[in-house]
Amino acid sequence: MGNAVNLDALVSREDFETYTANDDAPVQQTISIRDLERSAFFYLALRKPDFQRETSEWEAKRVAGLVRTFIEGDLIPAVILWKHREYLFVIDGSHRLSALIAWVHDDYGDGERSQKFFGHSIPAEQMEYAKRTRQIVEKEVGSYADHVAAAQNPAPYGPDIVARSRALGSRVLNLQWVRGDAAKAEDSFARINQQAATITPQELQLIKGRRMPDVMAARAIIRRGTGHQYWSSFSNEIQAEIRSIASDTFKLLFEPTLSYPIKSLNLPAGGSVYAAPTLRMVYDFVNISVGAVADEIDTTGQRTVEFLKRARRAAQLVISNAPSSLGLHPAVYFYSWTGKQQPILFLTMADILVDLDRRKKLDEFVKRRASLEKFIINHRTLLNQIVRKFGTKDSGKGHLRSFYEKVFESIGAGKSDADIVDALTSDKAFTYLQPSESPYAGVSPTRYSAQVKSGLVMSGLLEHSPKCAICGGLVPHQAISVDHKQGRAHGGESNPENLQLTHPYCNTGFKEGQRHHEGGDQAWLFGG
Repeated sequence: MGNAVNLDALVSREDFETYTANDDAPVQQTISIRDLERSAFFYLALRKPDFQRETSEWEAKRVAGLVRTFIEGDLIPAVILWKHREYLFVIDGSHRLSALIAWVHDDYGDGERSQKFFGHSIPAEQMEYAKRTRQIVEKEVGSYADHVAAAQNPAPYGPDIVARSRALGSRVLNLQWVRGDAAKAEDSFARINQQAATITPQELQLIKGRRMPDVMAARAIIRRGTGHQYWSSFSNEIQAEIRSIASDTFKLLFEPTLSYPIKSLNLPAGGSVYAAPTLRMVYDFVNISVGAVADEIDTTGQRTVEFLKRARRAAQLVISNAPSSLGLHPAVYFYSWTGKQQPILFLTMADILVDLDRRKKLDEFVKRRASLEKFIINHRTLLNQIVRKFGTKDSGKGHLRSFYEKVFESIGAGKSDADIVDALTSDKAFTYLQPSESPYAGVSPTRYSAQVKSGLVMSGLLEHSPKCAICGGLVPHQAISVDHKQGRAHGGESNPENLQLTHPYCNTGFKEGQRHHEGGDQAWLFGG
């Protein structure tokens, strides 16, 4: 979710898979707001199951609304817990509890506990959402600290906050309890959340596969190796390697931080790390990087490290300053004309490039990329229509891949843009394409201004973006290489007249290949 507040640090995670049956000690049926203070026994015992997804899906107004609802004594659904020994696991209601805890602790993703949880490296985006949430909460209901102070010394405070502070003494949050062992608790979690239509099959896959190397790699990347350590059972050396590689890959995919509306073309390939589909996108990207993945639990961390290394290499291939990088321009390949990063576009191109790299066919892409980019820029509505029709379905990636294949074949045959469009629309697989559609068709009036501004900025800046002197494709900020027109080995000097901007791969692999393999097979092969 684009404007979500990250409250994931406020309730610690714990692995309960190895625990024995639940004890039968009596349990309380309600808690008061005091039970959520830092030193309260209830709060200190509170845990989230380690498989529970991140508590980061509520917007600021929803957090403030929950706090206000509690203060006013209105109905809040019961929080469902599972008790074992000293721990109280949240089975359902993590966001509700975390919103109240955030108010009590004054930590909306930027406080002391969050700072420690995220290794004192919280992204600016998360800090901004936290600041915004605090402002809304304090405007609508006031801080928890003020309510405590007003209850103890009413004189300096207004009558409204004094009345609310006194009422807090009788406000309670209802609890329900799951009985049984850890397996029963996990089944209850899945059933409750699926019935509430809040867990998709894809999310359930990420939950159930939390010990698989691809899932651990994806979670490590999206949190830069910080946050809950799903890999904490591995050796210290393995843990350090996971954190290091995950941080590297995060930077390649999500830096610089995305801000909206778009005001420059310095865009992250992966979009916003706090967008709702991002974890799934990273998980799919890891699997694209690795290839076929067997269902296996990683007990040592070696496989997770291997998967992370492959994902980092794939990210370097897509966009980086590494010599292997093709340096795809995010504004061309991964974003819509309204400035929104589209995971299906990113994943499709990553899949194509990883496949070509494995088959040593990257040069075939480089030879035609300038023409491809020109076609995409001039006919962006065609890609928009494919995405709109298929969404994030796997069939959508198949259609996009087929689209790129047909465009490349047509470019190789020397066809004009108009001929390529005619060939596409006459193909029975693409009869739904409407070349005359405006890029902004379907844009809602309430968001029209921001989207139009982003589109105008992107289209205007792309016209003046630097181009690779070797292949003619656009060069993004994250993938600039400086090439000697005449190599130093042949007497070339490092002066401005002898230097040119290129993609890293064009300056290394492609340039070297051209020296030794002039001509060669020009066929574009998407298949095996």
